[in-house]
Amino acid sequence: METIKHEDFVSLLTEYNYKHDIPGTGFFELTPLCNLDCKMCYVHLQDPALKERLLTGEQWIALMKEAIDHGMTRACLTGGEAMTHPDFLDIFMFLIRNGVEVQVKTNGLLLDGPRLEVFKKYPPIMIDVSLYGCDSGSYLAVTGVDAYERIVSNIQKAISEKLHLRIMITPSECMAPWIENVMRLANSFHVSVMITDFLIDPNENTGRNKKDFDLSLTQYEQIKKLKNEIFDPNDIKKNEYEPDDEMESAPVPQKKGLTCLAGRAMFTINWDGTMSPCVSFPQNIVLAEPLKTGFGSAWKKINEAVKEYEIPEKCYTCEIRTRCKFCPVKHSKTAHLHRCDDAVCDFMMNKFKRKNA
Repeated sequence: METIKHEDFVSLLTEYNYKHDIPGTGFFELTPLCNLDCKMCYVHLQDPALKERLLTGEQWIALMKEAIDHGMTRACLTGGEAMTHPDFLDIFMFLIRNGVEVQVKTNGLLLDGPRLEVFKKYPPIMIDVSLYGCDSGSYLAVTGVDAYERIVSNIQKAISEKLHLRIMITPSECMAPWIENVMRLANSFHVSVMITDFLIDPNENTGRNKKDFDLSLTQYEQIKKLKNEIFDPNDIKKNEYEPDDEMESAPVPQKKGLTCLAGRAMFTINWDGTMSPCVSFPQNIVLAEPLKTGFGSAWKKINEAVKEYEIPEKCYTCEIRTRCKFCPVKHSKTAHLHRCDDAVCDFMMNKFKRKNA
């Protein structure tokens, strides 16, 4: 009998889901609360009263059951810090028992004790640990908590148990003084690493502003140079926001419909139970309510919205149109108007031109 690699199977399944509008992958933002207070976080809310508004484990499991009935086979548990949800392990085990591949995004602070014991017995397909510092001082400056020693210890424990772990690094002005040492620390774990090169605009209710902690193009280029010096290329996952190196002639992009997986093969259910095409997708474009209408109706609303979305006219003639596909998350301030954010366009254009100078 012919067999294929797991990643090849996932690619084929994702392609099938996209063609047939099946919600195969779900992101579940279990809570906007967190045990760290990162200055650049786009989602973390600080009002302790929100604990009373969190969906219960039973509510999350009911939504997930509906998603499975509609074709979901992969789930990502995120937050805030997902593992601070009081019913996290019940939610995780429901997915495992129903044959769903589970990815967990975490800051690593709770990657120990009963959670680690459960993960050892029922390993997630991936554990993404965000790394915010290289010592106690940097962690305190970036996250407001001296969590360095505990997080490094937890990462090492997870690796020693042969769990599939990846380090995530989100460079920002907050982390700028320590970014090289953070990257070298990540490299010392000898696991896969992903370094983002674009910050997401914080949700309005966070009170944060992206310009307060965003890096310049020059700083991002310095980080990329360091990345090439420090890491083995095989250990680095390519960032989806990074344009390819070479230009090619290509037809004008389609005028209607987003071309990514958001709302076509994946969805996000936010901490308040609303559904979006993906994490941080502008809610003034589309937002569904599966708790009120049922999962199927909510998915149909999301799916139709992304297929009917009109691409900004500016993209039709842009010289890097084949390398920088329009993303409403990147252009969140203007996407609801079907316009590009000029600042984002300038950043991506300058980045591309300097790469090929």
